[in-house]
Amino acid sequence: MLRINNKFAGRRHALCAFTLIELLIAASIAAIVGLAVLFTFATGLRAYSKVKDYNSLQADALISFEKIEMDLRNTFHFSGIDFMGDKRKMSFAGFINQNSLPGGISYFFDAKAGGVLIRTEQPYSYALLGNKPDGIEYKVLASVKDVIFSYCHLNPDTHKYDWNDSWGSGDGIPEAVKIKIIFRKGDKNFELEKTVLIPVTG
Repeated sequence: MLRINNKFAGRRHALCAFTLIELLIAASIAAIVGLAVLFTFATGLRAYSKVKDYNSLQADALISFEKIEMDLRNTFHFSGIDFMGDKRKMSFAGFINQNSLPGGISYFFDAKAGGVLIRTEQPYSYALLGNKPDGIEYKVLASVKDVIFSYCHLNPDTHKYDWNDSWGSGDGIPEAVKIKIIFRKGDKNFELEKTVLIPVTG
């Protein structure tokens, strides 16, 4: 009777164990699931990194927009400092430094320096003479693919507003300035655009 019990006990133990094939299948399934989780996690990290970088560039561009808008909305007619501009540069009269003294303000895009939007300000006497070395220059925005300015004026013939790529010294002050900032992330271009209305025109 004892031998019979031992025999059945061995069978029950054998039924509870895993075979080599079962272990291999379980290991394969675990490996596939692990790789899928790892791939999903890595993809999520890459997507987060891209969004984070884009948001950082977007935030920098929005701060630049605010600075340019403040300068443009505070421009005014001032003898000797005309509003002039083209697609990559514009200059006009404005208030400079902490004392809010009148002077010349310029924004220009320097592609050779790695894609940098630069702001310069000069006291009235130096702006009038055009002595650039005496002005204050600093970077407003870096790592940019392109910055494009365009200028709005009222066409006296059609009585419609037109946009031009340039603005001459004899044209007065435009009704508005459109600023487009293009930056590149990976193989894609992103654009941000803002139109600034100027209270003092003509």
